[in-house]
Amino acid sequence: MPHFLIEYRQLGSDADRELHRPAHIQHRKAVGNRLPVAGSLLNESGENAGSVILYEAEDDAAATAFARADPMVVHGVFELVSVRPFRVAAIKPV
Repeated sequence: MPHFLIEYRQLGSDADRELHRPAHIQHRKAVGNRLPVAGSLLNESGENAGSVILYEAEDDAAATAFARADPMVVHGVFELVSVRPFRVAAIKPV
């Protein structure tokens, strides 16, 4: 299955982010190891500015649907910036 790099921009406050964080984490955990990497994007001051994930999906439509269904997007905390095909060339073992 192909991978997709999904980027979000934070629109809401950190308080909004914390309010919807449990549902957001559940949404991501529900797909298991199809989501090997996820994390916060930070601005120059080290504050939350968005999020990026690497997601394995059947195709672009499935990756986009998953990205749009994130509770952070649904509640206006995040804006979906892009869903792009991504080829994994190397990965550091954990």
